[in-house]
Amino acid sequence: MASHQGTIRKLKEAGIRSSAPRIAILEYVQRVRCHPSAETVYRALQKTHPSLSLTTVYNTLRLFAETGLVLQLDLGCNETRFDGLTAPHGHFRCRACGKIYDVLEAEMNRLPRPAGFLVEVASLSYSGLCPGCTPAASATICLG
Repeated sequence: MASHQGTIRKLKEAGIRSSAPRIAILEYVQRVRCHPSAETVYRALQKTHPSLSLTTVYNTLRLFAETGLVLQLDLGCNETRFDGLTAPHGHFRCRACGKIYDVLEAEMNRLPRPAGFLVEVASLSYSGLCPGCTPAASATICLG
């Protein structure tokens, strides 16, 4: 219950009316570390919220991204992902298995800041192969 109250407070502070679907979506995205797509969020919540539609999930996640409650990630994987961790950090996307990993905040602090500009958003993303998908790794299949 305390978790719901904290989520309701975050929504209120962001100027968003709380509803059962919005609370569930925000709590899910902030709880998981898999950087889910809207479809993933929808599938995860469908059983406990049968009236939830995919359109509602898309619209809610877009609203949350606009208000800073979640990060919207466009990492070149033809699918928008979302991150409940909003503190400055970067991302690594494995091109083989599709997993997205958080990169330490220290990496963000090393980015050059352009003189005379007010930087409001900085983004750092890497793409390549994760340890499980590198050629030196065992011949297991990555399922993401």
